[in-house]
Amino acid sequence: MKIKQLRVQKVLLLLLVALALPLNACGRSDVAETESPTRPVQVQAVETEEIRKELEISGNVKPSQMVRAGFKVEGLIEHVYVEAGDRVQPGQPLMRLETQDYDLNVDANLAQYEALRRKAESAIPSKVNQAQAQLEFIEAQYDRMTTLHQQGVVSAKDLEEIETKYTVAQNQYQEALDAYEITEKELRRAQRALDLAQSKLEDTVLTSPIAATVLRTTFEAGETIAPGHPTVILGVLDTMEVEIGVPDTIVSRIDIGESVSVFLYGLDREVEGVITNIDPVADQKTRTFGVQIEIDNSDGEIRPGMLAKVALASSEKSAIMVPVNCVNNLPEGSYLFVYQEDGTVEQRTVELGEIYGDRIQVLSGLTDGEKVVVEGQYQLTDGQTVNAGKADAQ
Repeated sequence: MKIKQLRVQKVLLLLLVALALPLNACGRSDVAETESPTRPVQVQAVETEEIRKELEISGNVKPSQMVRAGFKVEGLIEHVYVEAGDRVQPGQPLMRLETQDYDLNVDANLAQYEALRRKAESAIPSKVNQAQAQLEFIEAQYDRMTTLHQQGVVSAKDLEEIETKYTVAQNQYQEALDAYEITEKELRRAQRALDLAQSKLEDTVLTSPIAATVLRTTFEAGETIAPGHPTVILGVLDTMEVEIGVPDTIVSRIDIGESVSVFLYGLDREVEGVITNIDPVADQKTRTFGVQIEIDNSDGEIRPGMLAKVALASSEKSAIMVPVNCVNNLPEGSYLFVYQEDGTVEQRTVELGEIYGDRIQVLSGLTDGEKVVVEGQYQLTDGQTVNAGKADAQ
């Protein structure tokens, strides 16, 4: 009897355990569902902003000022004082020609000038004084003889003789004055010739007209040079210039004094430049307008001939911009997730425009002040509850 009761109790216990296991499993599942956390995302408010589209144009770097210095006179180069890379100051000698022929020319003109000067200062004035004294003496005799002739004391023949002498004395005096004026003109002409000879002698030394750096020399000592031929190329390197050709579609959008971004390929860095000149007429071949942009080179790292890229604004407009990576694309269109005040997200179809760097223009589907999911948007679903955090502004 007892054995039979034990068997019944054992069966009942097994039944109770079997019934308890499913209930316990359901309880654990409900707890797991209740404790599941919401999806963390980062959101960002959007608003209409001014966007600028840039056109990148390549150009060459050159000195802000270049001077091709050359001799004013011809001759044989005797000495070269500088070489490429040297810094020079205004008036500093660059090259010198042989001066023998120019020295002789100065000596000859100086001798002629001195001879004329002595003549003008002594010989000519002496002749003028003598002629003047003779004229005054004859004039006094003529006046006396005229009076005597009127009184009948002197014959007409004697009066004619003194009249002749008086006329000769007048002519001699005038010739002396004319000789003085001629000598003065010759002296001034000799002075100019002497000045020219001395100037040519001075021009045998080529000096720098500006403070600059020697870029190169085109002649060496022992070579003959013609007047005006560039012999030393100088450049101002403290400031450099980037020259680009700008198409007529955007030349009206830029102004002198405007700051622009300049990227230097050789240095792999970006610097700020200022537009200093815009050509008023387009180049006949390229149909572009020459634009010069000045950049600072106080550290001396930028070198002439480097290639640069200049970014110019080609258009400006207002638009809502969002990060490119927050947009999802499907065959039927593009969409993103908009955060709602109740903590859920809405899958929103949007019409997209142009891409600007890492952001894209939204033409329709968003309004100012709405918040879009910019991080954690992958595998989100429409209406899903999220834990939103504020993302850094782009």
